[in-house]
Amino acid sequence: MSRFDVSQAAPHELLPACRLLFARSGAADRDQFVERCHDRLLSDGEASRIFVARESGRLRAAALVQTLPGALGIALPPRGHSRQFEDAVTAAACAWLRERGVKVCQAFAAQNERDEMAPLERHGFKHTTQLVFLRHSGTRTKSSAQPTPRLTFAFSAPPLVDHMEDTLLATHIDSLDCPELNRPRTAAEIMRGFAETPHSEWYLATRGDEHVGLAIIEPGAEGAIDLTYLGIEPTKRGRGFGSELLNFVITSVAYSGPLNVSVDARNAPAMRLYARHGFAEYDRREVWLASWSI
Repeated sequence: MSRFDVSQAAPHELLPACRLLFARSGAADRDQFVERCHDRLLSDGEASRIFVARESGRLRAAALVQTLPGALGIALPPRGHSRQFEDAVTAAACAWLRERGVKVCQAFAAQNERDEMAPLERHGFKHTTQLVFLRHSGTRTKSSAQPTPRLTFAFSAPPLVDHMEDTLLATHIDSLDCPELNRPRTAAEIMRGFAETPHSEWYLATRGDEHVGLAIIEPGAEGAIDLTYLGIEPTKRGRGFGSELLNFVITSVAYSGPLNVSVDARNAPAMRLYARHGFAEYDRREVWLASWSI
């Protein structure tokens, strides 16, 4: 094999690199994926990078990665004409993420795409779980059997006051929802992963003077609402507070459209909770994680 070089893609290489990344997508979706990829690279500034391998001036592989607040990152499966090219761009992309303080990087694939994760697996990514995507239809009905409310709810939005931050961190203790994301990161990094998300709305649940838990929502795609977080403090779990908090979100907050949430498939209590409240699965993704010490 002739000599080749690897570096960040030049501006004129972004579109062909995106085409290479999504070359295996279905014909109906390919152009849309390529356009999204290209637009994201142009709009994300310093947050996203695409690395390419060139041989005799021709692109032979591409890898796309993105940094997120809170020492997190996302990697797309690299694509290339050989294992050597794919490994070269993967190594460059991972090095760039680590240089920018990423401690945990996530990668996702459909169940029939597992073989395409091999370049990431050769660079430390491990298959961890499945992420289950659930949706509430948007039909809001209050059952006459609902118990007397025990909780009150307070709204906030970033920048947050201390008690909101304290409650968020408390609800992460012994969490069953992808705990691998939290273990390598500091409390401040976990907090930044939520607090630096634009347009989020926070709802603190209290009982008297006690903080019980909180829910976070954001505007989603096509008029939906995304429930990005729902957590209960450890000493309050198993007492129906999660159900009451979720019912509040469904009936009082997410009234303008369908409500979406994603759950670690291993989190059986959460899966049962959402099923009881009328959520149905509409998609599922395999999850790979790489953890790095910075």
